[in-house]
Amino acid sequence: MKKTLILVAVSMALSACSGRKAVWEGDSSTPPAGDGSATAASPDATAAADAKWAERTTAANVRAAIAEWEKVAAADPGNADVLVSLTRAHYFLADGYLRAEKDEKEYLKTMDQGVKWGEKAMVAASPEFAKAMADGKKFPEAVKLVGKDGVPAMYWYASSLGKWAKKKGFAVLLGQKDNVKATMDRCLELDPGFYHGGPHRYFGAYYAIAPAFAGGDLEKSKVHFKKSLEIAPDFIGTKVLWAAELATKTQDEETFDALIAEIEAAKEDAIPEVMPELRIEKQKAAELKANRGDLF
Repeated sequence: MKKTLILVAVSMALSACSGRKAVWEGDSSTPPAGDGSATAASPDATAAADAKWAERTTAANVRAAIAEWEKVAAADPGNADVLVSLTRAHYFLADGYLRAEKDEKEYLKTMDQGVKWGEKAMVAASPEFAKAMADGKKFPEAVKLVGKDGVPAMYWYASSLGKWAKKKGFAVLLGQKDNVKATMDRCLELDPGFYHGGPHRYFGAYYAIAPAFAGGDLEKSKVHFKKSLEIAPDFIGTKVLWAAELATKTQDEETFDALIAEIEAAKEDAIPEVMPELRIEKQKAAELKANRGDLF
């Protein structure tokens, strides 16, 4: 009885712990430009953004790409491709360059901007989804209406929301888990190979992080990590998450050490189009190795 009462109390608390208001809940504001100076797009704004994004090995270049894409979004707010690019860019800026504890406030702000752009991207990518949300349909049901063209919007939205919620704390993370899971369930259904096995990689982390009462399952976690690596064996971000979330949760030092060694041996240019991301993943692995004594 006591355990049941605790779970009921947790459930009631979580209903008020989503931590933010979505675009379809009344927050229709456009996220501000990185430097507060977004203006109408010039004809070559997209090309300028793409050029800076190609050189995203510095935070400054990512911010520059964001500023250019924001100009395009201001002039063409229904451009789903640009909205997806803004979502991914904010995610990468936060996850890649603002992970340090001293940057936590900026991390949360940036990741939240990514979530907002992702919400707008999903609305732009799927009129059916947009109508369902406008009509008051519950998000986990409405997201099932998004088609395959909307997978990029869903994937980067859910990735941003999940990382933002995790940083905000356990209650917010659980409060957002149903929306994030429903979105990634749809991605997994429509395109399991998207972004180098991304949906499977997400569920590898999801089932490792979630407590048992909230759906956590360590065996399912391992299955999804393995499936992600079968799809994209050179994407070391999967191994980083496996080491960080599952190996530490199970206190599996042997697997942790093996994964870190494989990441260290991997080439940064194994997948040329995401070389900046792979470089960041190597940095994350180095951080995990340096903190090994605190993890086990």
